[in-house]
Amino acid sequence: MASETAYVIDFDGTVTTRDITTELGLFFGGKKFIEIDQSYQAKKIPIKSWLQAAVALLPVDLEKLKNRAFEWAEIRPGFNTFLQKARAANNPVIIASDGLGFYIEPILDQFGLLGEVDQIYRNDTVINDQGLLEILNPHAHPTCVVCGNCKARIVVQQKAAGRPVIYIGDGSNDRFGASWADRIFAREDLALTCERHNLAYSPWWDFYDIINIEEPRLTDRDSGSLCSPLGAGVKS
Repeated sequence: MASETAYVIDFDGTVTTRDITTELGLFFGGKKFIEIDQSYQAKKIPIKSWLQAAVALLPVDLEKLKNRAFEWAEIRPGFNTFLQKARAANNPVIIASDGLGFYIEPILDQFGLLGEVDQIYRNDTVINDQGLLEILNPHAHPTCVVCGNCKARIVVQQKAAGRPVIYIGDGSNDRFGASWADRIFAREDLALTCERHNLAYSPWWDFYDIINIEEPRLTDRDSGSLCSPLGAGVKS
């Protein structure tokens, strides 16, 4: 009997058509956020620092931020059908996000999809004891300073349980988790990054492109991976 296949899926710009963390940063941070984002795109700062700098530009009002997120929330076509197919095949669907995180469950619930997702790994945006907005990273690597959410470790954990992993994403920071996956579906920045690092991938536009695919075999990706989630983190 074939093993279950796990889907590890980015959220912003993947499940949703827009990157809501970026939209919030642009809306409330303007030019200051653009400068931060340019530093990230130029690889001068990692995404963990990008998140911390972006949070400092936002109003200390989670309800206001959530309402803005709802305004921009649009689910990528085919996601509902994809979830139904995955559930029928007993294939777990895991969302792994390295954005602000707080709006993921409310958005999925708004579209009636929350109960169809098996697990969500995300950052937490909270108001701390000093009354300031703060981002917490409960799923970060213990020593690596690059990612807020160690997506590679999520992929490796699924593989350790005997499940081949299909990774679906759109951002350059998805490359770490994707490099461990048994098949990659990449678009936009992730596709460009896969090409740069010689990672084989399948292009996609919406989730209809992923519904009727052949599921991969479980393979060892350690030698070609871009990080060591159970070791020191990002490889030099």
